[in-house]
Amino acid sequence: MKHLVKIEANSDYSGIIDFNNINIDNFLDFDYYRIVNPITKDVFTYENNILRKIENYHCYDIWDTGKCCQYCVSTDALVSSTTRRKLEQIDGSLFLAKVFPISIENEVLVLELFQNIGDSYVKTKNENIKLSNIIGQLNDLASVESFSGLLTHGFMFNKLMEISRENKLPVSLICMDIDKMKYINDTFGHFYGDTLIKTIANELNKLKRDDIFPGRTGGDEFQIIYYGYTKQEALKISDNVLNNLKKILIEDNYYASISWAIGEREDGQSSKDFMNMVDKKMYKVKKVHHQS
Repeated sequence: MKHLVKIEANSDYSGIIDFNNINIDNFLDFDYYRIVNPITKDVFTYENNILRKIENYHCYDIWDTGKCCQYCVSTDALVSSTTRRKLEQIDGSLFLAKVFPISIENEVLVLELFQNIGDSYVKTKNENIKLSNIIGQLNDLASVESFSGLLTHGFMFNKLMEISRENKLPVSLICMDIDKMKYINDTFGHFYGDTLIKTIANELNKLKRDDIFPGRTGGDEFQIIYYGYTKQEALKISDNVLNNLKKILIEDNYYASISWAIGEREDGQSSKDFMNMVDKKMYKVKKVHHQS
């Protein structure tokens, strides 16, 4: 940016660092901190070199929503081993959260730093807008893809992690993939490929509700999570949408097809194993489609 000098801050960490080696002078702008395990949702104190879990308290309890975050920035930081940021409201005030993975007593956790920016404003062409008035919209943007309108890969990953942790059944998952996407782009052009993705997204978004989560997990890959539904119930709910996806006209009598498979989570099954199980079923279907 013109006439602005980039600050190479040594407080942006990449990788997991030892909590005891953190230089507190780097964080004097922040007002509060806490230590969390975003996978188990536990919160810890660390005093006199002793790590203690706060009993009967979850990391998301601070937001007073009664449920896990749609997009968990701390899980993202933990998985990617990098610094992440997010805007959040706590007790009606707006905070900037800066989070990164740390190591304490050989356990990998996440350090969350909070800075109160409740009186901060955004300068627009005609007026100043208080940040707290737009926080909800900003958080929604983190979980919804602007191109397709489907939930993001990050949201879907976090939701499966949350479901695995809670271990409540039933849960079903559909994995789907567009067949011969490269052929469609190369033969008809990327406009037709983009239109196909949006057509599929419009169908999948018809299923979206508080306990059904349709998302785009890759360029031509999609998932639908059914929280509280058996495989049979999920198929019944999705029957019309899946039928609409069987044949989608591209051009010149060429119809796109979608490979998909469904699975139901087993008791104690990890999110990774659950997704891999359904993925393998889907790729078996895809192999047959590519042979035809």
